[in-house]
Amino acid sequence: MSTIERIRRARVARLLDHEDLQRAAARALPRGIREYVAGGSEDEVTLARNAQAFRDVAFRPRMATWVPEPELATTVLGTRVDLPVLTAPCGGLRLVHPDGDLGFAKAAAGAGTVHVASSAAGFTLEDIASVEGPKWFQLYRFSSHETMEHLMRRAQDAGYSALVATVDTAVSGYRVRDFKNGFSYSMRVNARNAVKLAPQLLRKPAWLARYVLDGLPFEIPNTARITADGKPMVLTEMTKGGAGSHSPTWTDIDWLRANWRGPLVVKGLLTVEDARRAVDAGADAVIVSNHGGRQLDGAPATLTVLPRIVDSVGDRAEVLLDSGIRRGSDVVKALSLGAKAVLAGRLPTWGLAAGGTAGVERSLELLRTEMIRTMRLLGCHSVAELDRSWLDEDTLPSAIKEVETP
Repeated sequence: MSTIERIRRARVARLLDHEDLQRAAARALPRGIREYVAGGSEDEVTLARNAQAFRDVAFRPRMATWVPEPELATTVLGTRVDLPVLTAPCGGLRLVHPDGDLGFAKAAAGAGTVHVASSAAGFTLEDIASVEGPKWFQLYRFSSHETMEHLMRRAQDAGYSALVATVDTAVSGYRVRDFKNGFSYSMRVNARNAVKLAPQLLRKPAWLARYVLDGLPFEIPNTARITADGKPMVLTEMTKGGAGSHSPTWTDIDWLRANWRGPLVVKGLLTVEDARRAVDAGADAVIVSNHGGRQLDGAPATLTVLPRIVDSVGDRAEVLLDSGIRRGSDVVKALSLGAKAVLAGRLPTWGLAAGGTAGVERSLELLRTEMIRTMRLLGCHSVAELDRSWLDEDTLPSAIKEVETP
């Protein structure tokens, strides 16, 4: 291990929780990138709801019980994971730190869990697949069925074990912070936008040096083979809608099920009706998600709709959850309400900004440590035991209470 890497690991070891990670990320990133990661759409109502929903739910501990080492391991779509937290698909990670998606994949492998690689990643899906450890591939439609088919076949050939179709991006959410910061049109450092971006970037010389040495990445390399001119799309082209929608349709889901050899996951569902439709179409799992509050503002918190979806389709498909995970106790609450596992995106991204791969590893280490402490204090020996009996019914939102406890 190099001296620089030892220093980096020593620095991130001093980060003690999600707030420390977020503060460290804020110190490292230019405003535009920082708020791209942290922000939500419109008034950020859903962004706030996600985190508040976890805070509102209280535990129901069982005292006078010693738990020497809680068992966190489970299986997700047949793959054993030592930590029931998958690293979520996130676009733009290479803007945060040159380690980017590769750092996510390495950290997930080190934690004994799955990395879900984004088709809007800063590295090719083949590069990410070369990292040791289990991986799923998250698929956007981009501009046509043909582009989706092309990416699916590459993912199949690269050895991804599951395909995740994200269905909540028919148009991009209106992320006001991005427009105000100039991120919505480009964060490239060039003569065209240097005047507008210079005040942001020059305040973060370490980030700017890494970005320049990394080749000023702003493209989505997975799209290089699917554009008319052979050039990859840039991140801001993800805002297109209508004919250029990036969201698969139900017809696309049917096609994916017929042509993908392996588990199929549908991500971005918030209603029982859509969850049933996905499972009826052959989905092996669904991810209850509102895109981290970045799409439809005013959508419900994922934790509040999770039990209904579990009650409706949980006997036919695995149900996972993302959006709002900040602490290990959040993971325990989601599992208690029926999630098989959760996905975390912002938290490891803050870790990435704070210390590259080592920072992502630290974010997952914190979640593991917090889960172990929470389960010991609850008196719970294994994640397999978690159900609603570990939560205080009086603190559950009405949407949760309507679902009968098995």
